Amino acid sequence: MKTIKHVSIAKASQTLKLCMSFGLLMSTAVMAQDIHFSQFDETPLQLNPANAGVQNDVRAIINHRNQWQAVGSPYKTFAASCEFKLLKGKKNHLGIGIDFFNDKAGDAQLGSNQANLSLSGIVPLSSKSLLSGGLMCGFAQRSMKFDNLTWGNQYNGMSYDANLATREPGNGGSFTYLDLGAGVQYSYGTDEMYISANNTRKVNIGFSFFHPHQPVYSFYENNSQNLHMKMVFHGSASIGLGNTPLILKPSYIVFVQGGTKEITPGITMQYVLQEGSKYTKNKNPAAFSLGGYYRTMDAFIATAKFEFSNYAIGFSYDVNLSKLRTITSTKGGFEISLRFIAPAAFGTSRARI
Repeated sequence: MKTIKHVSIAKASQTLKLCMSFGLLMSTAVMAQDIHFSQFDETPLQLNPANAGVQNDVRAIINHRNQWQAVGSPYKTFAASCEFKLLKGKKNHLGIGIDFFNDKAGDAQLGSNQANLSLSGIVPLSSKSLLSGGLMCGFAQRSMKFDNLTWGNQYNGMSYDANLATREPGNGGSFTYLDLGAGVQYSYGTDEMYISANNTRKVNIGFSFFHPHQPVYSFYENNSQNLHMKMVFHGSASIGLGNTPLILKPSYIVFVQGGTKEITPGITMQYVLQEGSKYTKNKNPAAFSLGGYYRTMDAFIATAKFEFSNYAIGFSYDVNLSKLRTITSTKGGFEISLRFIAPAAFGTSRARI
């Protein structure tokens, strides 16, 4: 969730629009934060480039988020990613991934477009664990429609006059920058995901950082405000409850960027509806998950996911709990994810790390 974005109220008075215009620019120039999704397990490359090619031979994901419908123009975010495992016949192998996102916010259509390439190196430490490290390089563009904003200089002392010059030293409403990132991850996994045993244990712990060069991040030509470096701490586990179709999946994520910190712990319960055929393809695996996360001082996130064979569809909804709830009426953001992986996520003789 974009925790620092300011609310834009389309039908408010001109005075309120002036305040929102100022707040919007301040949010981009002074307290700029990265976009991220509530279903962070379905945005692996945005969390850590060391995720590329680790868990699956192929993984492709599409995400869409619609946020803050209750306060005027909603914020809409779209993302897509695809990963492949390279040299998988070798003991030490590689992973490669590409990801893209587009974000539009508020009446001014504050926009972000970014495309990234990630490359990871994967080294098995034992038959049950491995270590991966990854690098990311990307290109980003930020844009905004200044014509949709109102300014103090456009008040003539009596009323608002859109024909008056804004006198704002903007750079044409867009800028671009090169982005970089890196990370490491440790993964551990045990055998047997079949219900007859279901004693699987899987753990992933990682750390990554982005924008180490702190690129210039401002719409103003005379402002050298830089994008703060972001650090990400993340972890997840899968714990099978023996002789049952249930798997507990606790996870957490911590973002630290500039003077802000976001902590989101939570847990989901996966119910395996049907195992895949062990030696034939006559029966496809299926599972359903329910869970919840708490983004500290901000929102409760309810999640649901259905998996069938190589496919999954996930839903989440943020219930706003911060002081902003007086404006949002506790409404937050709706999110949907679509995923394809190969091989399937469960029903195999060995749990994939």
